[in-house]
Amino acid sequence: METPQNGKRRRRWTKEAIIDAIRDLHAEGAPLTTRAMAKRGLSGMVTTAYKPEFFGSWSAALEAASVDTPGKAHRPRKWTRERVIQRIRELHRQGCDLCHSSAKREHQYLVVVASDERMFGSWRDAVEAAGLPYDSVSKHEAWTKEKIISRIRLLHRRGEPLSHESARQRHGALVSAASSPRYFGSWERAIRAAGLSYDSIRRIESWNRARILEKIRELHAQGVALNNASMRRLGYRGMMEAAARPQNFGSWEAAVRAAGIDYDRVRLV
Repeated sequence: METPQNGKRRRRWTKEAIIDAIRDLHAEGAPLTTRAMAKRGLSGMVTTAYKPEFFGSWSAALEAASVDTPGKAHRPRKWTRERVIQRIRELHRQGCDLCHSSAKREHQYLVVVASDERMFGSWRDAVEAAGLPYDSVSKHEAWTKEKIISRIRLLHRRGEPLSHESARQRHGALVSAASSPRYFGSWERAIRAAGLSYDSIRRIESWNRARILEKIRELHAQGVALNNASMRRLGYRGMMEAAARPQNFGSWEAAVRAAGIDYDRVRLV
């Protein structure tokens, strides 16, 4: 059995082991969604189940285990080649690292679906189908404090907005690196280290009901996940807080529903 660097032994999954694990979890009354499996540290089992030589999908694995999960517990996401390409392009615009290991760690389900023989056959082919040169987008950028400061100053000279939300959407990799404890610990500290006034460049968004609804619909049309974790990761914390104010919608869920979107579906994405 393989032993990774963290010292924990990785389980080698077989069809029988997957079926046994599913049945054991079902007997415990545990939810059997892929999200629930990830929280239990069983992402490896799900990934293995998706391989063509195993079950081909998570729902097929559940069926093989003769497990009947009511409702939407394992509702398959309706992925198409076009939707996979759209999502890859979104991640690229956000500055996400699209190398296989990083993408699989952060967006495991997308990588599994894209690599399926019925889709693109491999993650590399999916990335290139999205019009991106894999050899360039898959490389980690080597950041240093000096490089981060230089990039911030360059963007400032170009007149680009440097509020956390705007920068996170346009230059996600830069903001992530700057906010890392290895460098500055936060985007604000990085801005100040570049000799800029954070108070003056910070754009305080004036989120009202109409603007919140407009933005939610815009993001939904782009295929962006509207669940809490995704919104916070993409830098929309301010909009969510505004949506939750009593004078607006009272909660993020209520705002999404007011925009005419089924929150029960988007929160599971």
